[in-house]
Amino acid sequence: MEKFKITIPIILVVLYTAMILFASQQLKTNKIFFVSKNDYVNFQFNYQLILMAVTIISLSLTYFLNKENFVNYFSMGKIHAPAQELKLFGIKANDSWIKTGISLSIIISLTTGIFMYLQLKQQNVNWALLQNGLIWILLFSLTNSFGEEMIYRMGIISPLKGLLSPITIYIISAILFGLPHLAGMPNGLIGATMAGILGFVLAKSLYETNGFFWAWAIHFLQDVIIIGSLFLMTTKNL
Repeated sequence: MEKFKITIPIILVVLYTAMILFASQQLKTNKIFFVSKNDYVNFQFNYQLILMAVTIISLSLTYFLNKENFVNYFSMGKIHAPAQELKLFGIKANDSWIKTGISLSIIISLTTGIFMYLQLKQQNVNWALLQNGLIWILLFSLTNSFGEEMIYRMGIISPLKGLLSPITIYIISAILFGLPHLAGMPNGLIGATMAGILGFVLAKSLYETNGFFWAWAIHFLQDVIIIGSLFLMTTKNL
């Protein structure tokens, strides 16, 4: 019975991922709604609608799998809670998640920013276009980061807490989050590794603070950088 309880949420997240990837491929050629003259904005608008639908399904089933844990984690949490030591990421025992969250936000955002800047540098992008797409970039970053946190963090941590060790849960979340980024941005092994490391850290934050504030906030910042960069790469005129 315990193996069944462990396997089910993992299978569900794999299914959610398959649904999202399939939708992403379909939307490259077939879009339902057109809200802009910009093709990337239209793609993201439709993609985010589908992601939100999958997120609702994920949250519903996550609640069903473990109501007590779901109620515990589905909140902003204790953003000042003490962090468990993790030397690899420079986290000391009993460091406040205020300090840890801010430090990780800066370090991870700088890493993502440098990587994406190097990608942008290879293309003739018009930086001035950012002001025209800023609202869309922020909106898509909010929904994308929320949806992925609910699927890959809440969808794993909530049903698995008490069945596996925290580190094992973080690793499962990291792998499930990292693998789809083989075809994401950043893509390939580098992209999957970066996403996996991010997934591990965000899972740790949700688990230790009993809420998704830091996971959502840190993820949101990365999405602003990535979605903003993709907007510039794919936009010529608005």
